[in-house]
Amino acid sequence: MVVVSRRIHIVAPVERVFALMADPLARAALNPFVTPLRVETEDSRPLHVGSICHFRLQIGNRIVDYRTRVCEFELNRGIISVSDSAVPFEIRLETQPEAGGTRLTQTESFEPNAAMLSEVVESERGRRLLQLLAPLLAFIDSDYALRVRRRQEELLEQRLGANLERWLEAIRTHLEKQKLNGQD
Repeated sequence: MVVVSRRIHIVAPVERVFALMADPLARAALNPFVTPLRVETEDSRPLHVGSICHFRLQIGNRIVDYRTRVCEFELNRGIISVSDSAVPFEIRLETQPEAGGTRLTQTESFEPNAAMLSEVVESERGRRLLQLLAPLLAFIDSDYALRVRRRQEELLEQRLGANLERWLEAIRTHLEKQKLNGQD
């Protein structure tokens, strides 16, 4: 299981931060790694327990389609959603008053598939060598495969964590810029 969690302090009221987090299209539009092609809820109502959101995103040169379902929703506190996707994931968004602003925490958890793990190996040559040697090394060292998987998961968490930090920074910049422009 990979768990990626980051938090950020935003100089904005909890209500405003939470309102942005509860708007799937606005939140997706601030992600510097995706281009939202379609983001909408099934019932066109504000998010609530049971809301189903459809996402069609462009990530690099790939198009990704998936749905999420809101499992928990507590106004101005938190939202938990789970995906209906090839690699199911859970997203937990939490807002909390902190030092004249809001602490926003986003936690994503999922069980990565083999393709995701192999992508994090640094080079193509290293990946091919690992594929060739893995059966032999696993025979010699029974814990080898487990250690390799843990390392791949760690590298994946680091990469996704860095991406999440940039997304949260974009959210903070957006919300704090609104405050500077008097849009409170």
